[in-house]
Amino acid sequence: MQVFFPILYSTLSSLIADDSEDSYVLQTLIIKIFFSFVNHHFPLDAISKELFGHWIDAFCTVLDFKTVRPDASSSVWKGKKWALKILNRVLTRYGSPGAVIKRYQSFAEWYVKAFSGQIISVLLNICEAYRQKSFVSKPVLSQTLDYFSSALTHSFSWKLLRPHFSLLVREVIFPLMSYTEEDAELWQDDPIEYIRAEAGDWGSVSSPANAASTLLSEACVKRRGVLNNIMPFCIHILSSESSPAEKDAVLHMYTAIAEILLKKAAYKSQLESFLVGHVLPTLHAPEGYRRARAFRLLEKLSEAKFNDQNIFAQVVDEVRKAACFDSELPVRVFAALCLSELVRCQEAARQFVAPHLHELLMRLLDCLRQTEFDDLNNVIEVLIHSFEKEIVPIAAEIMQTLSDIFLHLANISGNGLPDESNDLGDTEDLFEYRSIVATSILDNMESVLQVGEDNGNLVAELEPIVVRLIQSIFNHNLSIFFDEALTFVFSLTTNKISPLLWQVFDHLYPVFKKDACECFSEMMPCLHNYITVDRDAFLANPSHIEQVTAMCSEVFSMDDEERLQMHAAKLLEVILIDYRGQVDPYVPKYVELALARLTRPLVSSELRTLCLQVVIAGLLYSPMDMLHMMVEHPWPGTEVTILSEFLKRWLQDADCFLGLHDRRLCVLGLCLIISLPADKRTDAISALGEKYIPALLQLFSGLKKAYATKASNQNEDDSSDEESESEEDLDGKALGSDEDEVDEESVRYLEMLEATENSDDDDDDEDEDDDEEETLEAFDTQMDKSECDMDEYVTFYRVMTGLESSDFAWYGQLINHLTEQQQNDLKGVVDTALKCIQQKESKIIEQAGGYTFSPTIPSSFDFSSPNGGQTR
Repeated sequence: MQVFFPILYSTLSSLIADDSEDSYVLQTLIIKIFFSFVNHHFPLDAISKELFGHWIDAFCTVLDFKTVRPDASSSVWKGKKWALKILNRVLTRYGSPGAVIKRYQSFAEWYVKAFSGQIISVLLNICEAYRQKSFVSKPVLSQTLDYFSSALTHSFSWKLLRPHFSLLVREVIFPLMSYTEEDAELWQDDPIEYIRAEAGDWGSVSSPANAASTLLSEACVKRRGVLNNIMPFCIHILSSESSPAEKDAVLHMYTAIAEILLKKAAYKSQLESFLVGHVLPTLHAPEGYRRARAFRLLEKLSEAKFNDQNIFAQVVDEVRKAACFDSELPVRVFAALCLSELVRCQEAARQFVAPHLHELLMRLLDCLRQTEFDDLNNVIEVLIHSFEKEIVPIAAEIMQTLSDIFLHLANISGNGLPDESNDLGDTEDLFEYRSIVATSILDNMESVLQVGEDNGNLVAELEPIVVRLIQSIFNHNLSIFFDEALTFVFSLTTNKISPLLWQVFDHLYPVFKKDACECFSEMMPCLHNYITVDRDAFLANPSHIEQVTAMCSEVFSMDDEERLQMHAAKLLEVILIDYRGQVDPYVPKYVELALARLTRPLVSSELRTLCLQVVIAGLLYSPMDMLHMMVEHPWPGTEVTILSEFLKRWLQDADCFLGLHDRRLCVLGLCLIISLPADKRTDAISALGEKYIPALLQLFSGLKKAYATKASNQNEDDSSDEESESEEDLDGKALGSDEDEVDEESVRYLEMLEATENSDDDDDDEDEDDDEEETLEAFDTQMDKSECDMDEYVTFYRVMTGLESSDFAWYGQLINHLTEQQQNDLKGVVDTALKCIQQKESKIIEQAGGYTFSPTIPSSFDFSSPNGGQTR
């Protein structure tokens, strides 16, 4: 680039003098090349300061208004747009002192002082052209105001901008925030598109009005005195015989600064009188756009306190009526958004809404169907969570209506067949937007389902509606919604599983076959529920365990899918632990799958330990059979037995077992191994005698920390509601004319991103493993239930005391090589075990017939039996 930049600059300079359309096309191309160069990274050594200054001069020349063409499609405007994109990008990413990473700090200090005056002067000329009614394209005007929004945080730039700011407010910002003829045409011809544009909805392009709103808000927040200076102008417009459009523009300005008005005591105390005098009357204005604006402002001021509750009741009632009955669709939508904020922010509003909830929700759902406007989903969500008790009688109707709207959006008719009557002709963007809206609808259905969790009859009433929807999603292969469908299945199977939900189970394997890589991990919570919630029903149909086994087998056969294989291994482990003595034919298969995966290359230590856990669970399920198999067969590619190689890897990876469950299982497995009687203790086991206790001590050390963490988490107060920003906080943000904004948080974030880009991919893999570990720990087994009496500390203590009295030679082999520190650690484990025994002595006596390690090999561990082990 050091070679090409001078050439490109020279070419651009020569083209600027040419006023032809071809010249403007080439200018735009060169400017776009420069933008690509600085967009993400700016290697400062690739361009000298002198040449960079020449480029800025060129961009300012391009932005000059000597030649104006009233055609937004002309390349002259495209060149100006891209020149402004460069100036904005350089300022925000590299040229803002106090808000850039260290590498660009000195450049930023030089840039602001060297070029602010020149650039701001050129941009003010653009605003002057707009003020004089000359044509200025929307992107150019928007980005001009965006530059001012960024520049005013720097004292040097603000000193240049401040003398002109009042004029900018009156002559640029105020007109831009007025209702235009273009707005009126859009309102009339396509009110739904008007709603999306006004709300800044997904996919909408930044407009000059939005840029003006941002500039006004930023200036009032970050520069002292600006708010006080503009308020007389606003009050004058509202109090005089100004036109409806002008008054609407002022309310639009109030909307931009509403958050500040709520924080400033001087204005906060006057909000009620302001609303009564200027906003509430506008709710009945003959012009629909003015009513909509009033609701938008009231939404932003929803936290305003009303001393007169009669007035507040009137406000809520007016908003509700408009949301239901206003003749204009945009007004109904913005009134609905306003109502949800009033309900969310002020509990007193709920009493006025509750009597009309049924009608209100049905009207909103109809509006959602008509507009496909996603923000209405947020309104419905607020109402569902705010009126949980009131929702119960109408929950089924709400659920069915939401389901119908979803099927409409997904282009499926209510009978589950493709909806041929709805010829969408979807573009990709429309499909993506509809998918977002449909996903939000499914989220609201999940919220309704949660309302019914404490009402069994309600869940039973909702279940058929949800199941039909799930089946439609699966049958029509709507893979984009599989996650939400599986979430429904999980919710409906958490406490009990109805016959209808067992029918859904039969859909899971076909879904898995279509796209295992995409859906298996999301399917895992459902499969875990099916396996653990109703074990009798799971076993009643042999196809259930066959399908789970087939899925896990296919996942284990995949290449480069270790994350999925972790989930598969966890499922196998859960079955082995929870179905003792009930799935004998599958135990060898499960252990074989885990051992086979251990023989192939592994990247993730988490998958390695999970495969070890499957084998450990197999040993605890059927010790004799597993030991026999592992002794009789060699490890692939070696002459040593499977048992010998497995034990070696198990002990080497003792520090890789993380979390409570994994460590407990590992401890119990090792206790089984060392408790084997002499005639069952193979040479492979005996050869590693000195390694068992150190590994166990390492596991107990981790368990101690894990139990402490669990206790700490349980005691934490989950209520972490943040304090609202006070006026003092807001004043602290306001900058004097000589102050610069120092955004330390943004700087830290940028530096973190830079460090992440430069770090090894291995770090990402480790983070993913940690996340997966925490996720898989949540899939519990019978041994993790509070009613399970198996205690690893007591078990270990009884094994060791039993060996000391019955097999002293083996006992000595286990402990004779311990270091002094390990001996102290062993004493600590014993002390903990004794405390457990003392605390539960009476219960242990009652359960004297429970499981203990005996001189003969135990037949199995039973984690589900109430008398299956020792109590901690």
